[in-house]
Amino acid sequence: MSVITRLDKIRKTTNWVDIMPLATLIILVIIMSIGSPRFLMPSNLLGLLAQGSTLLVMGLGETFIILMGSIDLSIAPVAAMASIVVAMLLPGYGYLAFFAGLLFGVFAGALTGTVHTKARIPSFIASLGAMGLWTGVAFVITDATPITVATENSYLTKWVTGSTFGVTNVVYIAVVVLLITYILEKYTRFGRYVKAIGAGEKATKVSGVPIDRIKIKAFILCATLAALSGVLLSTKMAGGSARMADGFLLKAIAVVILGGTAISGGIGGVLRTVVGVLIVMVLDVGMNMFGVNPWFQQAIYGGIIILAVALTIDRSRITIIK
Repeated sequence: MSVITRLDKIRKTTNWVDIMPLATLIILVIIMSIGSPRFLMPSNLLGLLAQGSTLLVMGLGETFIILMGSIDLSIAPVAAMASIVVAMLLPGYGYLAFFAGLLFGVFAGALTGTVHTKARIPSFIASLGAMGLWTGVAFVITDATPITVATENSYLTKWVTGSTFGVTNVVYIAVVVLLITYILEKYTRFGRYVKAIGAGEKATKVSGVPIDRIKIKAFILCATLAALSGVLLSTKMAGGSARMADGFLLKAIAVVILGGTAISGGIGGVLRTVVGVLIVMVLDVGMNMFGVNPWFQQAIYGGIIILAVALTIDRSRITIIK
Protein backbone atom coordinates (compact mmCIF):
# COMPACT_ATOMS: atom_id res chain seq x y z
CA MET A 1 0.00 0.00 0.00
CA SER A 2 1.45 3.39 -0.99
CA VAL A 3 1.86 6.23 1.49
CA ILE A 4 -0.80 8.33 -0.27
CA THR A 5 -3.30 5.46 -0.29
CA ARG A 6 -2.70 4.89 3.40
CA LEU A 7 -3.28 8.56 4.14
CA ASP A 8 -6.53 8.52 2.20
CA LYS A 9 -7.79 5.67 4.38
CA ILE A 10 -6.92 7.30 7.70
CA ARG A 11 -10.20 9.18 7.86
CA LYS A 12 -12.76 9.36 5.06
CA THR A 13 -15.70 10.78 6.92
CA THR A 14 -16.14 13.77 9.23
CA ASN A 15 -17.12 12.88 12.80
CA TRP A 16 -17.88 14.89 15.90
CA VAL A 17 -14.20 15.18 16.83
CA ASP A 18 -13.55 17.13 13.61
CA ILE A 19 -16.20 19.77 14.29
CA MET A 20 -15.83 19.92 18.07
CA PRO A 21 -12.99 22.52 18.13
CA LEU A 22 -14.84 24.94 15.85
CA ALA A 23 -18.07 24.41 17.78
CA THR A 24 -16.20 25.05 21.03
CA LEU A 25 -14.77 28.29 19.64
CA ILE A 26 -18.20 29.50 18.51
CA ILE A 27 -19.74 28.74 21.91
CA LEU A 28 -16.92 30.55 23.73
CA VAL A 29 -17.26 33.61 21.48
CA ILE A 30 -21.01 33.71 22.14
CA ILE A 31 -20.45 33.47 25.90
CA MET A 32 -17.80 36.19 25.83
CA SER A 33 -20.00 38.43 23.69
CA ILE A 34 -22.81 38.13 26.22
CA GLY A 35 -20.47 38.73 29.14
CA SER A 36 -18.75 41.70 27.51
CA PRO A 37 -20.44 43.57 24.62
CA ARG A 38 -17.04 45.12 23.75
CA PHE A 39 -15.51 41.70 23.04
CA LEU A 40 -16.42 41.74 19.33
CA MET A 41 -15.19 45.28 18.75
CA PRO A 42 -12.62 45.36 15.88
CA SER A 43 -9.93 46.92 18.09
CA ASN A 44 -10.36 44.17 20.66
CA LEU A 45 -10.28 41.41 18.04
CA LEU A 46 -7.14 42.87 16.45
CA GLY A 47 -5.51 42.96 19.86
CA LEU A 48 -6.48 39.32 20.36
CA LEU A 49 -4.89 38.37 17.04
CA ALA A 50 -1.70 40.25 17.87
CA GLN A 51 -1.54 38.57 21.26
CA GLY A 52 -1.97 35.10 19.79
CA SER A 53 0.42 35.48 16.83
CA THR A 54 3.57 34.44 18.69
CA LEU A 55 1.81 31.43 20.19
CA LEU A 56 0.51 30.48 16.73
CA VAL A 57 4.01 30.50 15.24
CA MET A 58 5.25 28.17 17.97
CA GLY A 59 2.17 25.97 17.75
CA LEU A 60 2.51 25.55 13.98
CA GLY A 61 5.95 24.02 14.45
CA GLU A 62 4.74 21.70 17.20
CA THR A 63 1.89 20.60 14.93
CA PHE A 64 4.28 18.75 12.61
CA ILE A 65 5.88 16.93 15.55
CA ILE A 66 2.55 15.82 16.99
CA LEU A 67 1.36 14.81 13.52
CA MET A 68 4.23 12.29 13.54
CA GLY A 69 3.02 10.94 16.88
CA SER A 70 6.01 12.51 18.63
CA ILE A 71 6.47 15.44 21.03
CA ASP A 72 8.95 18.29 21.40
CA LEU A 73 9.22 19.67 24.94
CA SER A 74 12.18 21.95 24.20
CA ILE A 75 10.36 24.68 22.25
CA ALA A 76 10.02 27.16 25.14
CA PRO A 77 13.73 27.07 26.11
CA VAL A 78 14.66 27.29 22.42
CA ALA A 79 12.51 30.42 22.12
CA ALA A 80 14.14 31.86 25.24
CA MET A 81 17.63 31.14 23.87
CA ALA A 82 16.73 32.80 20.57
CA SER A 83 15.57 35.91 22.45
CA ILE A 84 18.89 35.98 24.29
CA VAL A 85 20.86 35.61 21.06
CA VAL A 86 18.95 38.54 19.54
CA ALA A 87 19.35 40.74 22.63
CA MET A 88 23.09 40.07 22.80
CA LEU A 89 23.87 40.55 19.11
CA LEU A 90 21.43 43.28 18.11
CA PRO A 91 23.56 46.27 19.24
CA GLY A 92 26.61 45.14 17.27
CA TYR A 93 25.18 43.26 14.30
CA GLY A 94 21.79 44.84 13.65
CA TYR A 95 19.36 42.77 11.61
CA LEU A 96 21.82 39.86 11.42
CA ALA A 97 20.96 39.19 15.07
CA PHE A 98 17.50 38.00 14.04
CA PHE A 99 18.98 35.52 11.55
CA ALA A 100 21.38 34.33 14.24
CA GLY A 101 18.40 33.60 16.48
CA LEU A 102 16.78 31.55 13.72
CA LEU A 103 20.04 29.69 13.03
CA PHE A 104 20.15 28.71 16.66
CA GLY A 105 16.70 27.17 16.19
CA VAL A 106 17.95 25.18 13.19
CA PHE A 107 20.87 23.87 15.25
CA ALA A 108 18.70 23.01 18.26
CA GLY A 109 16.15 21.16 16.12
CA ALA A 110 18.85 19.23 14.27
CA LEU A 111 20.40 18.21 17.58
CA THR A 112 17.14 16.99 19.10
CA GLY A 113 16.08 15.23 15.90
CA THR A 114 19.44 13.51 15.51
CA VAL A 115 19.50 12.32 19.13
CA HIS A 116 15.95 11.03 18.76
CA THR A 117 16.52 9.16 15.49
CA LYS A 118 20.15 8.03 15.61
CA ALA A 119 20.35 7.17 19.30
CA ARG A 120 16.85 5.62 19.14
CA ILE A 121 15.70 7.65 22.14
CA PRO A 122 11.97 8.46 22.46
CA SER A 123 11.15 12.02 21.42
CA PHE A 124 9.78 12.72 24.89
CA ILE A 125 13.13 11.96 26.53
CA ALA A 126 15.26 13.52 23.78
CA SER A 127 13.33 16.79 23.90
CA LEU A 128 13.13 16.72 27.70
CA GLY A 129 16.93 16.51 27.78
CA ALA A 130 17.15 19.36 25.27
CA MET A 131 14.78 21.39 27.41
CA GLY A 132 17.08 21.00 30.39
CA LEU A 133 20.16 21.72 28.28
CA TRP A 134 18.92 24.98 26.78
CA THR A 135 17.35 26.13 30.04
CA GLY A 136 20.67 25.68 31.80
CA VAL A 137 22.65 27.35 29.03
CA ALA A 138 20.25 30.30 29.01
CA PHE A 139 20.62 30.89 32.74
CA VAL A 140 24.43 30.57 32.59
CA ILE A 141 24.79 32.98 29.65
CA THR A 142 22.55 35.63 31.18
CA ASP A 143 23.54 34.99 34.81
CA ALA A 144 19.78 34.70 35.40
CA THR A 145 19.45 38.40 34.53
CA PRO A 146 17.35 39.76 31.61
CA ILE A 147 19.27 41.42 28.78
CA THR A 148 17.72 44.70 27.70
CA VAL A 149 17.87 46.15 24.20
CA ALA A 150 18.81 49.83 24.36
CA THR A 151 16.22 52.33 23.15
CA GLU A 152 18.57 53.60 20.41
CA ASN A 153 18.25 50.18 18.76
CA SER A 154 14.46 50.14 18.89
CA TYR A 155 14.23 51.11 15.22
CA LEU A 156 15.54 47.63 14.39
CA THR A 157 12.43 46.04 15.87
CA LYS A 158 9.84 48.07 13.94
CA TRP A 159 9.36 45.22 11.46
CA VAL A 160 7.60 43.41 14.32
CA THR A 161 6.29 46.10 16.65
CA GLY A 162 5.15 48.51 13.94
CA SER A 163 1.76 48.50 12.20
CA THR A 164 0.61 48.36 8.58
CA PHE A 165 -2.92 49.46 7.62
CA GLY A 166 -3.81 49.51 11.29
CA VAL A 167 -2.75 45.90 11.93
CA THR A 168 0.32 45.04 14.01
CA ASN A 169 3.07 43.58 11.82
CA VAL A 170 3.38 40.49 14.01
CA VAL A 171 -0.04 39.40 12.71
CA TYR A 172 1.22 39.53 9.11
CA ILE A 173 4.30 37.53 10.10
CA ALA A 174 2.11 34.84 11.67
CA VAL A 175 -0.09 34.71 8.54
CA VAL A 176 2.98 34.25 6.31
CA VAL A 177 4.23 31.43 8.54
CA LEU A 178 0.77 29.85 8.43
CA LEU A 179 0.72 29.96 4.62
CA ILE A 180 4.20 28.42 4.40
CA THR A 181 3.39 25.61 6.82
CA TYR A 182 0.05 24.96 5.11
CA ILE A 183 1.82 24.56 1.77
CA LEU A 184 4.39 22.27 3.39
CA GLU A 185 1.65 20.15 4.92
CA LYS A 186 -0.69 19.90 1.94
CA TYR A 187 1.46 20.14 -1.17
CA THR A 188 4.86 18.62 -0.40
CA ARG A 189 6.14 15.10 0.13
CA PHE A 190 7.49 16.21 3.48
CA GLY A 191 4.00 17.05 4.75
CA ARG A 192 2.48 13.84 3.43
CA TYR A 193 5.29 11.76 4.90
CA VAL A 194 4.93 13.43 8.30
CA LYS A 195 1.27 12.40 8.43
CA ALA A 196 2.09 8.95 7.11
CA ILE A 197 4.66 8.40 9.87
CA GLY A 198 2.03 9.35 12.43
CA ALA A 199 -0.54 7.08 10.81
CA GLY A 200 1.77 4.07 10.73
CA GLU A 201 5.55 4.32 10.90
CA LYS A 202 6.30 0.69 10.07
CA ALA A 203 4.13 0.70 6.95
CA THR A 204 5.60 4.04 5.88
CA LYS A 205 9.14 2.70 6.27
CA VAL A 206 8.28 -0.32 4.15
CA SER A 207 7.04 2.09 1.47
CA GLY A 208 10.58 3.41 1.16
CA VAL A 209 10.17 6.71 3.04
CA PRO A 210 13.41 7.92 4.72
CA ILE A 211 11.90 8.04 8.19
CA ASP A 212 14.91 9.44 10.07
CA ARG A 213 15.48 12.21 7.54
CA ILE A 214 11.84 13.32 7.68
CA LYS A 215 11.84 13.28 11.48
CA ILE A 216 15.00 15.39 11.69
CA LYS A 217 13.52 17.89 9.21
CA ALA A 218 10.34 18.08 11.30
CA PHE A 219 12.32 18.79 14.47
CA ILE A 220 14.34 21.44 12.64
CA LEU A 221 11.14 23.09 11.42
CA CYS A 222 9.61 22.98 14.89
CA ALA A 223 12.68 24.44 16.63
CA THR A 224 13.15 27.10 13.95
CA LEU A 225 9.58 28.32 14.42
CA ALA A 226 10.09 28.19 18.20
CA ALA A 227 13.19 30.36 17.69
CA LEU A 228 11.14 32.72 15.51
CA SER A 229 8.69 32.99 18.39
CA GLY A 230 11.62 33.93 20.61
CA VAL A 231 12.73 36.54 18.09
CA LEU A 232 9.22 38.03 18.07
CA LEU A 233 9.12 38.04 21.87
CA SER A 234 12.52 39.74 22.09
CA THR A 235 11.35 42.56 19.83
CA LYS A 236 8.10 43.06 21.73
CA MET A 237 9.78 42.89 25.15
CA ALA A 238 12.87 44.83 24.03
CA GLY A 239 15.21 42.20 25.42
CA GLY A 240 15.83 38.56 26.11
CA SER A 241 15.89 36.29 29.14
CA ALA A 242 15.97 32.67 30.19
CA ARG A 243 12.35 32.96 31.30
CA MET A 244 11.11 34.85 28.26
CA ALA A 245 8.92 31.97 27.03
CA ASP A 246 7.72 30.62 30.37
CA GLY A 247 4.18 29.36 30.00
CA PHE A 248 4.40 28.88 26.24
CA LEU A 249 5.15 25.14 26.24
CA LEU A 250 1.86 24.11 27.83
CA LYS A 251 -0.14 26.48 25.63
CA ALA A 252 1.69 25.48 22.43
CA ILE A 253 0.83 21.83 23.00
CA ALA A 254 -2.69 22.78 24.07
CA VAL A 255 -3.46 24.74 20.89
CA VAL A 256 -2.38 21.82 18.70
CA ILE A 257 -4.48 19.26 20.56
CA LEU A 258 -7.46 21.57 21.15
CA GLY A 259 -7.50 22.25 17.42
CA GLY A 260 -8.09 18.56 16.76
CA THR A 261 -4.65 17.17 15.91
CA ALA A 262 -4.52 13.72 17.50
CA ILE A 263 -1.66 13.14 19.94
CA SER A 264 -1.34 9.64 18.45
CA GLY A 265 -0.40 11.22 15.10
CA GLY A 266 -1.59 11.06 11.51
CA ILE A 267 -4.70 13.23 11.92
CA GLY A 268 -4.85 17.01 12.06
CA GLY A 269 -3.03 19.95 10.54
CA VAL A 270 -2.00 23.59 10.81
CA LEU A 271 -5.46 25.03 10.12
CA ARG A 272 -6.77 23.17 13.13
CA THR A 273 -3.99 24.72 15.19
CA VAL A 274 -5.30 28.16 14.21
CA VAL A 275 -8.66 27.21 15.74
CA GLY A 276 -6.83 25.95 18.83
CA VAL A 277 -5.01 29.27 19.22
CA LEU A 278 -8.27 31.21 18.95
CA ILE A 279 -9.84 28.97 21.60
CA VAL A 280 -6.93 29.58 23.97
CA MET A 281 -6.96 33.33 23.35
CA VAL A 282 -10.69 33.57 24.06
CA LEU A 283 -10.20 31.42 27.18
CA ASP A 284 -7.42 33.75 28.34
CA VAL A 285 -9.68 36.77 27.97
CA GLY A 286 -12.48 34.98 29.78
CA MET A 287 -10.32 33.82 32.69
CA ASN A 288 -8.80 37.28 33.09
CA MET A 289 -12.24 38.84 32.91
CA PHE A 290 -13.48 36.61 35.74
CA GLY A 291 -10.32 37.13 37.79
CA VAL A 292 -8.92 33.60 37.62
CA ASN A 293 -5.50 33.40 39.31
CA PRO A 294 -2.74 33.35 36.62
CA TRP A 295 -1.06 30.38 38.28
CA PHE A 296 -4.33 28.45 38.42
CA GLN A 297 -4.77 29.14 34.69
CA GLN A 298 -1.81 26.82 34.07
CA ALA A 299 -3.63 24.09 35.99
CA ILE A 300 -6.72 24.68 33.85
CA TYR A 301 -4.72 24.29 30.65
CA GLY A 302 -3.21 21.08 32.02
CA GLY A 303 -6.68 19.71 32.58
CA ILE A 304 -7.79 20.88 29.14
CA ILE A 305 -4.90 19.00 27.52
CA ILE A 306 -5.85 15.78 29.33
CA LEU A 307 -9.49 16.18 28.28
CA ALA A 308 -8.59 17.01 24.66
CA VAL A 309 -6.29 14.00 24.40
CA ALA A 310 -8.97 11.74 25.86
CA LEU A 311 -11.44 12.96 23.24
CA THR A 312 -9.17 12.92 20.18
CA ILE A 313 -6.81 9.97 20.65
CA ASP A 314 -7.36 7.10 18.20
CA ARG A 315 -7.54 4.11 20.58
CA SER A 316 -8.06 1.68 17.71
CA ARG A 317 -4.37 2.12 16.82
CA ILE A 318 -3.07 1.77 20.38
CA THR A 319 -3.38 -1.65 21.97
CA ILE A 320 -1.23 -0.89 25.04
CA ILE A 321 -1.09 2.36 27.00
CA LYS A 322 2.27 2.91 28.72
